[in-house]
Amino acid sequence: MPKIDLESVGMRLTAVRTASGLTSGQFANTVSIDPSSYSKIELGKKPLNVDMGFRVSERWGVSMDFLYRGRLNEVPESIIRTLRAIENEDR
Repeated sequence: MPKIDLESVGMRLTAVRTASGLTSGQFANTVSIDPSSYSKIELGKKPLNVDMGFRVSERWGVSMDFLYRGRLNEVPESIIRTLRAIENEDR
């Protein structure tokens, strides 16, 4: 069974947050996630549990497939552009 790439999940969350123009703490509060836990999730140090993923999905209009698998179907263009910029920074 394939494992979820925690760093990639974190990168996609960073893209959603950055496209929203919010700080890490502000973003965490919009989806009722403890800010310190959210920071660890964004860094790929802690998994994004399904309940948290669902809240992000519902609040920010991205699919669970995007968050966990990186599938870009029906993801807002601003988030895709931000994700690409973040990926290019990591290279």
